[in-house]
Amino acid sequence: MKDIFSTKLKSVLLVSIILGGFFLLLEPGIFIIVMIYVFIGNVVYGIPVSFLSDFATKKIGKNRFIFASLIYSVFGFLSFILLGELGIFAVICSFLFFLSEEWQRMRKHNRGIKPANKVIVTNTLSIVILFSLALFGSMLVSGPLFEKHTNETYLIPNGYEGEVRVVYSVKDAPRPEKSEDFDVYRINEKGYTLSPHPEKEGIINNQYFYIDSEGHKEKIDDTCINLGGTDGVQTDDYEYSSSYFTVTNTHCSETFSENVDPTMPRGLSLEEIIKEEGLDKPKN
Repeated sequence: MKDIFSTKLKSVLLVSIILGGFFLLLEPGIFIIVMIYVFIGNVVYGIPVSFLSDFATKKIGKNRFIFASLIYSVFGFLSFILLGELGIFAVICSFLFFLSEEWQRMRKHNRGIKPANKVIVTNTLSIVILFSLALFGSMLVSGPLFEKHTNETYLIPNGYEGEVRVVYSVKDAPRPEKSEDFDVYRINEKGYTLSPHPEKEGIINNQYFYIDSEGHKEKIDDTCINLGGTDGVQTDDYEYSSSYFTVTNTHCSETFSENVDPTMPRGLSLEEIIKEEGLDKPKN
């Protein structure tokens, strides 16, 4: 048992050195941190998977290599559940760990015995296919599952042009309506609204509509929207943040969407909205 654990610890060290060396060339400032995380991850996750593989393939004959590579690649892929996008590195660690284990096994049990060419080709194809599928699957699945999106829908008074702003973290503000995965914000005639939620982070995935007094909505083209940015204000009494953009129905163009027209109405600033809503006054 001691020899088995020693073999697996060697695999942990080898994988840590290889990945650490890669980041030493790519990003020298973090390679030590990478080595530490890889070491811990392989001890906590890699070694148990290795023991599981040994147990599950113990009585399998000539196809043991393929079944073992399947176990390593599957558990490498499943790591995205805990690690998200970093699961890609877990698949790479799993691949290197497996190769290290098989190399040590071959040195111990097959000294002087050269595998048949057919076996070499079959085993090579199996690990290339299985770990490629695990790597591709991890990249494909982890992105949509863990990638953050803003997902906000703005209902803007029909004909409004100028800056639109949402002020976040306003405790007593009404919660926005929900439409599928989107928070729906109704913008007032002055071009702003309040939200009790904190500002969202991630890829901007918003929808923009004009809405008339009867509730009829008209989708606003992307060329009519200029994405602004975010800002915030903090004092001893309060802290708020906001996001803003500019909308038009008369200057729509690719140029406008990239560079806002300076002649467009600016709208109320964050500080002005705070005063307008009395958010700067202490609550009783």
